[in-house]
Formats: sequence, structure tokens, C-alpha cells
Amino acid sequence: MERYNKKYNFAAGPAPLPESVLAKARAELDDWQGQGYSILETPFSSDRFAELMVQAKMRLRALLNLPPGYQILFLQGGASAQFSLIPLNLLPASGKAGYVDTGHWSARALQEGARYGKAHTFASSPMRAPRRTWGRPVWSS
Repeated sequence: MERYNKKYNFAAGPAPLPESVLAKARAELDDWQGQGYSILETPFSSDRFAELMVQAKMRLRALLNLPPGYQILFLQGGASAQFSLIPLNLLPASGKAGYVDTGHWSARALQEGARYGKAHTFASSPMRAPRRTWGRPVWSS
């Protein structure tokens, strides 16, 4: 069923999904693969969930053409978690990392990276608005 008056989110984070994907998710939220329970109620230690993970990893490996020597990990955490995870996993002891500072989020990444090694700003955007100008406009009625 096509939805009209649908609002679309173009902000950072999740992207709009096709209606067919949303319809399948809605149906399987109540009854996952005809099992009589939701995917959300599936025990993570069950055989069905283990098979779901195997299938997801196989499909992702094929999609990304990932060689057998690499592991796929499904981890919680949003994009901000990567500010720590990347230097923790890729920066050697006493290592150096370079950042391009283009604004708020890259500045946060640089700050977090500095906790694990030497963080250097390779480039910075001169187009950044000063913090004192941040805020929403006050509209008069």
C-alpha cells in the first residue's frame, strides 16, 4: 500500500526505506517467518537466530567481496562510537593519526582520537561558522 503525506528524513542517520521493505518488517515484527513470534522475541542463543546471523554474514561477505581471512562483527553503537573504535583498532601504540577538521563531528573525532595517540589536524575548513553564531533564529510574529 502506497502511503501519501509521508515525511522523509534527510538528516544524518537512517535513510528512507521502500514501502515493500517496511511492509515486510511490519509483518515479521508480529510473526517472524511464520514462527508465531516476533524477531524481537527470538532468543539470541536459538538455532534460528544463529542461522539468521550466518545468512547475514554470508550475504554481507558476498556484497562486499570480503576475503575469507576477514571476520564480520555486528556491534552496537552509532557513528560516534567509531571515534573511539577506529583509533583503538587501527592506531599502533604511540601512533599518529591525521584528521581533516570540517566541523563539529570531525572535531569530536579528533578529540577522541587524541585519547589513544597523537592526533594532528591536516586541514581545517575556513568555512566554519563561529560558535557564538550558532543557534536558531528568533522569529517575530
